[in-house]
Amino acid sequence: MLLLNRSELQQILTEESVIDAVEGGFRAHQKGETISPLRMHVDLKKTSGIYLLMPSFHNSGSAFGSKILSLYAANPAKNKPTISSMYLLCDGEDGSFQAIMDGGCLTGMRTAAASAVASKYLARPDAKVQGIIGTGTQAMFQAAAIATACPCERLIVYNIHRDKAVQFAEKAALRLGIPVDVAASVKEVGQQADIITTVTSSNSPVLDLSDVRPGCHINAVGAFKPRMQEIGGDLIKAARVVVDSLEACLAETGDLLVPINNGSYSAEEIHGELGDLLLGNISGRVSDDDITLFESVGLSFEDLVTAQLAFTRARERNLGSEIDLTL
Repeated sequence: MLLLNRSELQQILTEESVIDAVEGGFRAHQKGETISPLRMHVDLKKTSGIYLLMPSFHNSGSAFGSKILSLYAANPAKNKPTISSMYLLCDGEDGSFQAIMDGGCLTGMRTAAASAVASKYLARPDAKVQGIIGTGTQAMFQAAAIATACPCERLIVYNIHRDKAVQFAEKAALRLGIPVDVAASVKEVGQQADIITTVTSSNSPVLDLSDVRPGCHINAVGAFKPRMQEIGGDLIKAARVVVDSLEACLAETGDLLVPINNGSYSAEEIHGELGDLLLGNISGRVSDDDITLFESVGLSFEDLVTAQLAFTRARERNLGSEIDLTL
């Protein structure tokens, strides 16, 4: 079995390759070629933590695997990471363990790749400015992937803690090679950006309809639980909403569940799933003034296709360490 750490994954995975793999994964999933159950949540109430298990199987028999992760919101105060995760990849033909790899890099890149695919098909072709709201761990992955799929001339970022936004902006400018500005408010991002990505852990809306311009595209990434909400109900109502999975989003994200539960929105108003958009079963934006929104909670097949890509490339480049658990 191969052990792949974060630095090794960073050597073999590129934004372009993961975007291609995830786009292919969405197409395969929509055709019924993968089995990807909803993630299993276990609330660890005594420690205020969350344990998550995300399995997926490809019907071709080529592979299956599971991501295991924990989320402890109080960890930063202890100088420990909020999220710890790993991925176990298995051979679909004989069930043997193929690889264990860092789940953090895998998650960051595949989540951002999903936003990049959505932006590629939903944002205006003439998008010039990318905006990021929230500058935590996921933000740089998002900025880099979206810049790969939709090259923009400028990035504008906002964080409730300005010093963190400034630090992020300096790193992003070096990484992306474009000007990166720090906004004084969410509205400043919304009034300038053509593609806006929200990556916060907010339990109340941070972006409303009055904050954005006609024609923008939004990737809503942070709200992965029913009590979390980044997008205001008025913006959900006004936007053409495309989701990664209807089943998952209607079970997990407060961005949709809050307005549905208060009667201001209905599940029937959701335009459709990203996989259907890629297969041509539904339309994308109809006009330049459409506000489009991609609601992403993250799906286990995204991890599987990215892990398969990493394993294949690691074998080709002789990277990783062999381990034997039976010794």
